Amino acid sequence: MATQPAAPILRRTVVPHATPEKAPESSSSTAQQQADNGQLLFSIGIGALWLVLLGYAFVLAPNQTPYRDQIFIERILGIGEKLQDGYVVDPVFVGLFNIMGIYPAIYASLLVPAGRSENKIPAWPFVTMSFFLGAFALLPYMALWRPYSDPAANPLPPPSSELTGWNRLFLRGAETPIMPALLLVGAVYYIGMAATAGGDAWVEYLKLFDESRLVHVTTVDFATLTALAPFWMENDAVGRKWEQRGTLLPVLSFLPVIGPAIYLLLRPKAEAPK
Repeated sequence: MATQPAAPILRRTVVPHATPEKAPESSSSTAQQQADNGQLLFSIGIGALWLVLLGYAFVLAPNQTPYRDQIFIERILGIGEKLQDGYVVDPVFVGLFNIMGIYPAIYASLLVPAGRSENKIPAWPFVTMSFFLGAFALLPYMALWRPYSDPAANPLPPPSSELTGWNRLFLRGAETPIMPALLLVGAVYYIGMAATAGGDAWVEYLKLFDESRLVHVTTVDFATLTALAPFWMENDAVGRKWEQRGTLLPVLSFLPVIGPAIYLLLRPKAEAPK
């Protein structure tokens, strides 16, 4: 009698439940958080610098010659009573004083439009006041400034439509080689004036630096604007996708006044409005 084959033993295969993987934290949100933290530190640092400079200028800076400071301004600007006493303001300080009229124009070209703030705080009131107050007027804007999270919202170079109208005259000039060239010529001239003034003039300048609040604070103002210029040059160059940003820009960043003026001359520019 034939024996029937045994039925196969069915084995239950136990499949372990897969442990659900924890979704990785979004890299974009992490990057945004880091950017926000960096921006907060930047704002706090700039705000603290502004307060320190204000306190230093009005409390700690030397002020032994307030009357002579007034005479310096009158002689350099050619205002006030015309005295025929033969007194000549130190040429080193004359050069520095005039450079402080060039720097605000350079910063105006860097902050508008590249330094526009995403929080819609306008730059022009601060830039305008910087022609009289230098870094003391620009630092509050820098502390409040927020970069655009979407670069497309602030295109660089600016479209030609933004260059029309009388109120855009400065912006239109900054987007041509003419105004940067004039700034460069002025910077070279006044730096040359100070550099070739001679040893006696530099000794006199250092003496004034220790005595005069005007000379002392103007020098500190110049140093502050020089130290901050590389950041805004880089910000502008990134937005304009300047091809020489990695090679020539670091060199220009080390040249006070002249370097930023050369950058403005070489950077990609907007098309002229039709």
